[in-house]
Amino acid sequence: MSDKQVEEAKAILQVLDRYFPKHFDGKESIRWLHKYSTQRRQDEWAAFFFEEYCFPLLTNFLGGWKGPRITKDKRFDYQRNYVWDLKLESILDKNGKKSSWIILNDKIATDRILNLEAGIGFVIAMVNFSFDIDGKLRKWRETFEKIPKKHTGPGKTRVLKKSGKVIEFKIVLLRNYNQIKEGFEEGWFDKFNQGRNSDGRPRPPKYMINMNTIPEKYVVKL
Repeated sequence: MSDKQVEEAKAILQVLDRYFPKHFDGKESIRWLHKYSTQRRQDEWAAFFFEEYCFPLLTNFLGGWKGPRITKDKRFDYQRNYVWDLKLESILDKNGKKSSWIILNDKIATDRILNLEAGIGFVIAMVNFSFDIDGKLRKWRETFEKIPKKHTGPGKTRVLKKSGKVIEFKIVLLRNYNQIKEGFEEGWFDKFNQGRNSDGRPRPPKYMINMNTIPEKYVVKL
């Protein structure tokens, strides 16, 4: 990683550490998304709240713009001198299990960025979540959004995140594909197959990274 890439990474971390709420509530965040974003009805409201809330913070304090295109309708989250992707990760799942693997973005788009740009950084918020086990947040949301209850069958309704507490911000920096190749060889980088869309077509694979085993030289913290 270059000194300039590290400098930009630390500037991003400083803005988020100072201005992104350390505690955020599901109801308040969903209301915010309805007011300021088109991503207002996503089950993964927390991830979209993080992305949508942080983008104006970064552009207001650091300048920059939306990142390069991933698909026709989706872009990387932020770009200044380098491309940045925002990821919000739960430390524990709803069953209290911990996973060290973090799913990143589209494999083909990430490879393209590493070929065309000076590097990419994954801005990761590690969050301790409470979960909507009793379903009260989902019931509130259905009433708030005035939409009919989803009929997904027994046991198939996704448990929503209820509220979050930010534990740490960190950034993983990559400069070129050789570093991804190194990650595959050493076991801290891998491919994540997403399965198929509802129409049966295969979904494009993503990359994933093991935060417990990635070398410290690729990680930037405050």
